[in-house]
Amino acid sequence: MSDALTTRTLESLSTGVAVIDEHRTPVASNTAWDRFLDDAGVDATVDRTAINYLRTLADTYDGPPPTDPTTTETLAITLTLPYHASDDDRTHRLRIEPFVYDETWYASLSVADWTPSNWAQTQLKERAMDEAPVGITISDYTVPDNPLIYANAAFERITGYDVMAVLGRNCRFLQSEATDPAAISQFGVALDNNDATTVELRNERKGGEEFWNAVTIAPLRNARGTVTNWVGFQQDITDRKETEAALGDERDQYALLNQIVRHDIRNDATVIRGWGSYLRDDLSAEHTEALNRIMAAATHTLELTEAVRDLATIVSTDDPTLEPVDLHDVLTTELQRVRSNFEYRSDALDVRIDDSIPEVDVLATSLLSSVFTNLFDNAVFHNDADEIRIAVSVDVGPDRVCVHIADNGPGISDARKDAVFDQGEQGLESSGSGLGLYLVDQLVERFGGEVRLADNDPQGTVVTVELQRA
Repeated sequence: MSDALTTRTLESLSTGVAVIDEHRTPVASNTAWDRFLDDAGVDATVDRTAINYLRTLADTYDGPPPTDPTTTETLAITLTLPYHASDDDRTHRLRIEPFVYDETWYASLSVADWTPSNWAQTQLKERAMDEAPVGITISDYTVPDNPLIYANAAFERITGYDVMAVLGRNCRFLQSEATDPAAISQFGVALDNNDATTVELRNERKGGEEFWNAVTIAPLRNARGTVTNWVGFQQDITDRKETEAALGDERDQYALLNQIVRHDIRNDATVIRGWGSYLRDDLSAEHTEALNRIMAAATHTLELTEAVRDLATIVSTDDPTLEPVDLHDVLTTELQRVRSNFEYRSDALDVRIDDSIPEVDVLATSLLSSVFTNLFDNAVFHNDADEIRIAVSVDVGPDRVCVHIADNGPGISDARKDAVFDQGEQGLESSGSGLGLYLVDQLVERFGGEVRLADNDPQGTVVTVELQRA
C-alpha cells in the first residue's frame, strides 16, 4: 500500500488513530487523533502509557520479539483514562495494540472519545450498579480462579466484607460448613456450560454470621461470543427462609390438630349418632324432638371435621392443579349423602332436583364435593321452617356452569350478603362457626369460579356456584 493510500485510509476513520515506536517517536496519525489531543487537552499520559507498556513487553521477551500476529493480538489492552483538561471528570478509552516490525516494537493507538451524553449514560449505569439494593459482582473469567474485579455497596452491606478486600478473590470465601455441596455443584455446572443459574444457599458474613443468599450468575461475552466475565447478583433472603420454616412448623402442628379432630371428635360424634338411632323408636313425640336436636349437633360435628380436613388441604396446597370433574356424579353423591345424614328428619326434609342433572365436566379438584357438602348442610342446619325444602338446578353455558341451590330458610339480609363468606362469619343467620361457608368461598375461588347469593321467592336464599366448564 502506498504512503498516500495509507494516509487516505487513516484520514477516512472517524476514530483517532496513531502509531508510535518504542522510542516514543510518532510514525503515523490521522486528523481525528490530532483533534482529540487538542480538544481534550490530554497531556503526555497517552503515549507515555503506551511506551511504558511496550517497554514492559520488550523486557518480558528476552530475545527476539514474537512475530506471530496471533500472539501479539492477545497482548492488546484497553484502558480508561481521564481527560486532564476537563472539568466534568469525563474519560476516554485508549486501545493499545502492540505489533512487531523488523524486530522493533510498535504500538497502534486508537481512542474512543466519550461525548458528554455518553459519559452521562455511563455514569448513570455505574451509579445504578453502585447503588442497587441487591449485591452485584463482576468476575474476570480470563484469569485463573475467576477473581472478582467489581463489587457494589450492597454486596459489602450484605456480606460485611469491604469491597477493596474482596477484589482479586474468588467468591467462594462466602461459603461455610453449612453450605450445601449440591448448590456449589450447580454453580460449577453453570460455569462449565456457560449458562445462567440461580441458587439459594447458606453463606457466612465476615463476622461469622450465617445467612441465606439467593445468588444468580450469568455469563458476559465479548464481540466474538467468548465468555470473558461473569456477573453475579446476591440477595439476602434470610427472613423469607425463616418465615418458610415457621410456616412449615405451623403446618405440621395444624396437621396434628387435624388428625386429633378428625379421629377423636369424629369417633365420639359417630357414637352419639349410633345410640341416637337406637333410641328413636322408643321415644315419645316430645323426646323425639329433643333427640333430633342431639342428632343434628352430632351430624354438624361430623361435617365440621370434614371441613377442617379440607381446609388443611387448602393450606398445604398453594397452586392446585385443576382437572375435569364430573359434576353429575358429585351432585348426585352429595344429594344422597344429605338425605342419609338427615334421615332422622326425613318427615320434614324435601330435597328435589329441577329437571335432571346434566352430564358435564367442570374444572376443579377432588375437593369440589366439599363445596356442595357445606352448602347443602347449611341449607338444612340453619333452616327453622317446619318443612325444609332444597331445590337444585344447573345451567350449562359454553364456558361456564352454574349450580343453583335454593332453600326456604330465614334468608340473608342485603347488608350481610358480602360478608357471610368471610373467615369466622356466621352464615345464613345462624350461630355456627362460619367455617363451612369460608371454605366454600376459598375452594370456588381456587377453581376459578364465583359464589353469589340472592333472595329466594317467597322466602330463603339462592346460592349460585359458577364454575369453569372443562
